[in-house]
Amino acid sequence: MAINKLWRHLTEPWQRAAGAWFAFFLLFNAYCFFWRHYIGGGHYQFFDSQLFWLKEWGSLCVLSIGVVAFFNLKARVKSRIYFYPTMLLMSISLIISLRILIDFDFYGYALAASVTQLFPKYFIASTLVLILWHVFTVQAESTPATVLPEHSEHLEKTDYIEVNHKGVAKKLPLASVVFIKSAGNYLKIQTVENRYLKRDTIKHLYSELPSDTFCQVHRSYIVNVAQIADFNLALNKRKLTMAAGFSVPVSKSFKARVSDLLSVEDSFITK
Repeated sequence: MAINKLWRHLTEPWQRAAGAWFAFFLLFNAYCFFWRHYIGGGHYQFFDSQLFWLKEWGSLCVLSIGVVAFFNLKARVKSRIYFYPTMLLMSISLIISLRILIDFDFYGYALAASVTQLFPKYFIASTLVLILWHVFTVQAESTPATVLPEHSEHLEKTDYIEVNHKGVAKKLPLASVVFIKSAGNYLKIQTVENRYLKRDTIKHLYSELPSDTFCQVHRSYIVNVAQIADFNLALNKRKLTMAAGFSVPVSKSFKARVSDLLSVEDSFITK
């Protein structure tokens, strides 16, 4: 379907958020037109309908796209337990405040009653936005991207990674790579001096890397074993210290593999 193809071309989370809001905007106008002409027996007022939509949903639309575009959950906040409730309360507070200010003549006479009236609707809407954001982020990391062979970037002879840096093709020697981090449909390839982006999935790239040099230590991280400077696999402190001071987390599911790789005695591993 054309809609499905268009959706697949929206690779960034903020683009998908904007696309979802645009679809909702069109559906809202179709509903207003149908209701006015066939149910209410009146005439469809275009500008009145747009103004009503902006009052009800405009602030949430702008906020949700902004949140998806400028906040990176995994990079900025270690614990989702604290992040989601905080973002939810901040979003609802901002939306309700904007809604009351936009229509102060209607809502301003009784602020407590207005907040009580508006809270359930915007709580549900904000929760759905955060859930969709989470689902799309996880799906983007776990679903291999469909790339045409003639446009695919690939490894040659497994001695370097080919990337496009500022529009110029560049070959990164594998020995210079410190670690690789998944970022949606892209990979962040970190060297000692620079960071590069490559359109690929972590699963596909890992299958092309030499297993004696690179090891996956987390769902979102691959490290160069030769670049490991120190490690700590104790409970709740599982991490690797890489060259140049970079720190990489080690997930519980990959801990056994990492300990085998580093030949760590079981007595030093806290399960």
